[in-house]
Amino acid sequence: MKSSILHGRCLALLLSLIAIHLLGAQAVAKDDRLQRLFTRFEAIHTEFAEEMESIAQFCEQNSYLTDAERIRHRAQYSQRSALDIRELPEQMAPPLPRDLNPIQKQWRIKLQAVEKDHAIQLYRLAREAIEARHPSLAFQLIRHVLYFDPDHRYARELLGYVQDDDRWTTPFARRMKLKGFVDHPQFGWIASENVSRYENGERLFKGKWISAEREKILRSEFKNAWEIETENFLIQTNHSLERGVELGRNLEMFHQFFMEHFTAIFSTPQQMQRLFNGAASPSRVRRDPHRIAYFRNKDEFIRELKAIESRIEIANGFYLPRTRTAYFFHVDDPEAKESNIETMFHEVTHQLLGESSSKTIEVGEHYHFWVIEGFPCYMESFETTESASDPSGFEQSAKALSIGDPEHPRIYWARKKALEELYYIPMRRFMVMGKREFMRPEDNDVLHAYYSQATGLCHFFLHYEGGIYRDAFMEYLSQIYSPDDRVRLNTKTMEQLLEIPFETLDRQYLDYLKTL
Repeated sequence: MKSSILHGRCLALLLSLIAIHLLGAQAVAKDDRLQRLFTRFEAIHTEFAEEMESIAQFCEQNSYLTDAERIRHRAQYSQRSALDIRELPEQMAPPLPRDLNPIQKQWRIKLQAVEKDHAIQLYRLAREAIEARHPSLAFQLIRHVLYFDPDHRYARELLGYVQDDDRWTTPFARRMKLKGFVDHPQFGWIASENVSRYENGERLFKGKWISAEREKILRSEFKNAWEIETENFLIQTNHSLERGVELGRNLEMFHQFFMEHFTAIFSTPQQMQRLFNGAASPSRVRRDPHRIAYFRNKDEFIRELKAIESRIEIANGFYLPRTRTAYFFHVDDPEAKESNIETMFHEVTHQLLGESSSKTIEVGEHYHFWVIEGFPCYMESFETTESASDPSGFEQSAKALSIGDPEHPRIYWARKKALEELYYIPMRRFMVMGKREFMRPEDNDVLHAYYSQATGLCHFFLHYEGGIYRDAFMEYLSQIYSPDDRVRLNTKTMEQLLEIPFETLDRQYLDYLKTL
């Protein structure tokens, strides 16, 4: 019994330390509003940890040892990085099984009540965070809310979900369902009455049914390409319908992650507050889809784009602002395939930022070009992994989504260039470079060093001390991509936004790289 009490006290202490990591100790010292949020978060989690420990001890006393361990594990969810999340379940949580014995029923009901109450308190804290202009913390707390209560309606709606019977879905998916379409694993959204014919090898082409083999020949010409529409993308490809559907699913996961974590780039503080007050979220406002052109091979990719970009032969992908289209091609080599997927995340980042406004704007031409390429390079580290389900039923199987792995090549080279090769340009000089100066070096090693440092700096501003510079970094990007010329052409530097000298940030950055 003493060991359980000690475990509970250690857990409460651990949660206090986690709260410091979540909010950022240095930021707490500078911002009274953030300090108050920290104090509230610590109090909420300390109380929650004690209640969870009480349930865990009850389980131990009744020989539910594995369940006790899982309960303690769930109480430590705050250790998860703000940029490392799990895909949310589509199915709403079912009621507790009727065949539970009285002891099981007692602690399962108590656990459910404690977690739901905890989610309510965290949601209230998230609203306080957005009012205090700390959107990164607010959205991190929303993720915590949905971990403990995946069916929290306001948190779900905030991320753009709508309820459809006993499932959470998107407005696009609900519209397609109302039109009589189903989301087939291979063929994407097709009319329900056509499923059997598609599975039997038939295809609908310009109103007529033909064989899949015949369709493949006809669609090999890009003017007849398959068109796959998803929530936020329109993919044209002459490779195959199945590959287009696969790309669409991957891009939608990337888009969801991007918009959830970086919404503040596209929204003013006032818009963010309206969002938390129930106004339509960006993901629920139907806009023109982002266009993707995906060619069967590199030869076709080069032939299509050679007149636009003279050095297209060395590219794995390309976003063209004037056509508002991102161009890619298929590769069969497994090693090259991973690189091409990362290129897709890179170019689609350009696309999402560039198309955040209805007009095409020039960015980074004279200043701040480092982040124009550095941020998309950082976004190349986005990855998904399968996450096993919890046999207890507490958690459902889902994909884990994360970004910023220190072992990713882009981030590895940022460390190596600065710490081993001692190649580093102070921020005061590096961050004022415009596009021409940044891209000028004829020596590829120098250009590579520029890209590496730009990637490393993005990692620093997003992850340092639990993310204390994250909101300032998003404000920086928001100004750079602002459709308002007065804002964009007078973008504040990170030194001005943080009120910290560049020389101090230089030292922090180099020390930070050592911790990776």
